[in-house]
Order: sequence, then structure tokens, then C-alpha cells
Amino acid sequence: MYDLTNFTIQDMTQCGDALEHLGYKSKSLEELADSVVRYFYDHLIDRRTSEKSSALVRFFMTYPYESLDEELRQLANKMPGGLSLTKTTSCVVLLATVGAQPDWNSKKLSKGHRVIPLVDKQTVDQHPMIAQLVYQLGIDIDTVLHPRPTLETELESKIFNVFHVPDALGSPHIPAQDEFVIPFGIKSALGFGSMLPTGNLFTVVLFSKTRVPRNTAEMFKYLALNTRIAVLPFVSKKIYVNEKTVLDETERLRSIIATQTSLLSVYKKTAVNQSRRLEGFSLKFTLSLAKFTKKAWLYISLITASSFFLYVFYATHIEFMLHVAAIPLEILLGALLIERLLERKEKAEKFNQLMYIKSYLYRSEMRNLFITNFSSLKFPVITMSKIKNASLEELRHMRDDADHLEYFSLDAMELVIREYVSAYHVFRDFMDRASTYGMDTLFQDMIYILHFIQDVKLFKQENPDTSFIYEVQKHPFLMEKVKKVLGDGTQKFLDYMIELKEKKPELFYDLLTDYELSSRRITR
Repeated sequence: MYDLTNFTIQDMTQCGDALEHLGYKSKSLEELADSVVRYFYDHLIDRRTSEKSSALVRFFMTYPYESLDEELRQLANKMPGGLSLTKTTSCVVLLATVGAQPDWNSKKLSKGHRVIPLVDKQTVDQHPMIAQLVYQLGIDIDTVLHPRPTLETELESKIFNVFHVPDALGSPHIPAQDEFVIPFGIKSALGFGSMLPTGNLFTVVLFSKTRVPRNTAEMFKYLALNTRIAVLPFVSKKIYVNEKTVLDETERLRSIIATQTSLLSVYKKTAVNQSRRLEGFSLKFTLSLAKFTKKAWLYISLITASSFFLYVFYATHIEFMLHVAAIPLEILLGALLIERLLERKEKAEKFNQLMYIKSYLYRSEMRNLFITNFSSLKFPVITMSKIKNASLEELRHMRDDADHLEYFSLDAMELVIREYVSAYHVFRDFMDRASTYGMDTLFQDMIYILHFIQDVKLFKQENPDTSFIYEVQKHPFLMEKVKKVLGDGTQKFLDYMIELKEKKPELFYDLLTDYELSSRRITR
């Protein structure tokens, strides 16, 4: 049993193994899909109540219209909009469903979700959950609408991710609020999926009655790889060619190897992160031990003195010796308390110093970067006025939404990248301060950004008239790097705003007022 509110790495590993085992036991794709949704429905629980935490779990896969059976074709033709469907029209097909209501346990009883034709981007936008799911999975919508053989190698190693709506209530990505979200107490939506070498996209979506935190959602994207391994034996025909060609065993084996390589990379990354945490703990323990050793002579002397006077007291029964024996212990206790107070004071002073330094740099040196970034965002919609007037809870929701950014265009992203280059010296300053204060995580983050900025500079030196982002678009690995830098920057800004509002509300108000005025001047 797994608890979504406390989903561990061990849970991720056990769950992944179970999903692969379901593939060995199943005799068809439909049987596998049904086993997968039932596995999650039965094994995800709310530990507080011991009840199932999922209200509904579903398994979808895309197919071209011509591969549908007659019943599904008729359903697809009846979809609202009156759009004409061609042989190659991509359709989202419900393969399996299980849930708390009787109607949710049968595909044939599904209303409006059994088959959804995706004719073009406009029809995708009419289904906000599908649109957001495709976007959060990191897939270009054209790849879903028109799978191409040229993308096969890229799709093998790149496209697996998670769909996460942390707060379902009021979310525009889950439109059935009155009919589904509110009456059934849906707190979060979580899904994962991957593109197959045949061109099909599969995804598993679950609707949870417990809130799913971001760290749990991140681990679920790796379960897409385990599910991919389970699904591969049941797909054979490539859907992106006119004459259907079968996925031969060599291609299937290559796909499995690529998936296993991605899984191995995941576990290696997890092991490295755990190793770093252990090294950090070991370093802190060593420093604390060294610090204690330096003062050990004082502690031993005081304890020895106290023991001596206690011995004299028991030997002579002179009550005065008992009072004298207490003096060294009182001195020791006082020394420890004073030391702790001084450490807290020093830590608080460093914290305040960093808060004000960040405030200065954010307000002066990085103002244009963040204003440009937020004005370029299509989702989530973030303005300085919105941040300034938001409650702490609203800020945290804003921060959760910032896990998946969508920009208006590539040109808008290019503007933000230029601001990062202009702010090179600021990130260098942050790196120096992180080194001084021993903040390893911040130091590593700054190194990553500085490397990225250097890549942009080198590219612009060789290609002064070419936009960096258009070149990056041709290389999925580089595009992931850009998304990480821009996404991390947005998240760190919102984290800092939450920190300011909690601990320095006056500074929060002043900084946001300054940003708000600057935003108005820039947009005029």
C-alpha cells in the first residue's frame, strides 16, 4: 500500500517492479491497462482513514481514426463540433477505467471520454485537461496530432513525464468542477505517460481525494518508464506511415534498452542525491565533533571538578561541599546555553543579511529579468500586483502552478534568456556568497545557470544574427536545459516571496511595490 502524501523512493521502486510484473502476466494490452488502473486504485490509500485515496483511475492511448473499430468510429463521428475526421486523425481512446462509482468501472458507460478525436490544436484546446496533460508531459501537440518517423529516435529517450494538478478545486485544467471535483472531493489530479516507438502516446491519470505534493508527482514520472516496458510487448504497428509496418524485434529490443537506460539514469541520479545528502550530514557531524573536541578540555575540567567535590562531600558529609560541587555544573550549563544562543544569533544575522542582499539584487540587478519573465508567461498568469495582493496560501498555489511553465512564444523565451545573460554578474555574486556561507545547494544551482549563460554567449558569438532558442528547439536536451533554468528561476523567485511575506512583510511590500511600478513603466 502506498500513501501519496508520503510516497518514498522505496515505494517508487516497488511500484515500478509491480507494474513491469503486470506486463509479464497480461495477455493483451486491454488486460494490462485494466490491471494497471486496478493496481493503483487498490494500492493507493489514505493512511489516516485507511480508505482508497483515488476516486477514479483511467488509462488512455492515442490511435489513428482508421485503426478504431466501428463502434468507436461512430462515437468519434458523433463528437460535438461537426468536424470531418480523416484516416490519420489522432484519437484519444479510453482503454481501462476503475473508480468509486459503478459507471466508472466500465468503458462503455463512460460519458464523453471513451474516444476523443484531436483534429487540430483548436479541438485540443476545447479539452483543457488533455491540452494541459500533453503540455506537462513535455510533448509538442503536433507530435500527438501528426506523429512522424523522424521523431522516433528522439521519442525513445526523452518523452516521459508527469501531469500534475496539485489543487483540483477551481483549476481550469479540470473543467468538471460541479459534476465531479466538488461532489467527489477531488483534491489533486496526477498522471504519467510516455510516447511509444510506434507513435502512440499512453497516459495513466488518477484523481485523488488526498492532495498530491510536488515531490510525489516528480517520482511518478519515472513510473512511466516501468509502464512503458510493460506496454511495449503489446504494440506492434507503427501509426505514422501510410502502409502499416510492424515494429520488429530489433526495434522493440532497442526501445526496451533505451527505456532501461533511462531508468538506470534515474536511479543513478537518485543515488547521487542521497550520497550528497549523506556527505553533507557527515561533514556537519565532523565539524560539530571538531568543535566539541576543541572545548573538551573545558567540559572535562568542569565535570572532574564537580566529581571531586562530590567525592569530598560523601567522604566528609560537609554539606557545603555539595553546593561547591554544583558550581562547575552550573558553569557548564551556562556555557552551553550561551554558546547555543550565540549560534542562533549568528545564524539569524546571516539569514537577515542574506534576505536584504537578495532583496537588493532582486530589486535592482534582476528587476528586468523577472518582469520580462512573468510578462512572457502564458501559464501560469503571474503579475507583480497579483503576487503583492496574494495571501500566503495563494502564493503557495502560484508556486505549485509554476512547476510547469508555458510561454507565449519562442521569441518571448528568447527575451527572458537575454535577461539571464545580462544578469551574469549577479549569479556570479550569488555563487561567491553561497561558497562563503557553505550553501552547497545554492552553489550548485548557480554553477548550472552560469554554465547555461556561457553556452548562450558562445552561441551568440558564433551566430550573432540567430536566435538561441530557435537553435535549441532542434535539440531536446538543450530545450530541457532552457526549461529548467527558466522554471527554476520562476520557482526560486516565488519561494523568496513566500519567505519574505512570512518573515519580512514590510520588505515584501516594498519590493513588490517597486516591481509593480516598474512593470507599469515598462508596459507603457
